[in-house]
Amino acid sequence: MHLRNVELFCEIAQRRSFSKAAEAQNVSQPAASQAVHALEERLGAQLIDRSVRPLGLTPAGKVYFEGCRRLLDEFRLVEDQVR
Repeated sequence: MHLRNVELFCEIAQRRSFSKAAEAQNVSQPAASQAVHALEERLGAQLIDRSVRPLGLTPAGKVYFEGCRRLLDEFRLVEDQVR
């Protein structure tokens, strides 16, 4: 798993937009889309419901987002402690 893909997924989930999340993370919209696709392939589950606007999370996406958000928060705390 690439941490960057998880960060992008969380940004997309929070902003409910691939393009807004990509801009915030300084990547292209296709790169953000590919990151989520890679996660979905790895997990074997659709995370984002692309059929609605603004974007919504699937039930699996909600579970993944909550877990990843907690992990990223903990990761940042550890980095801050090391610094």
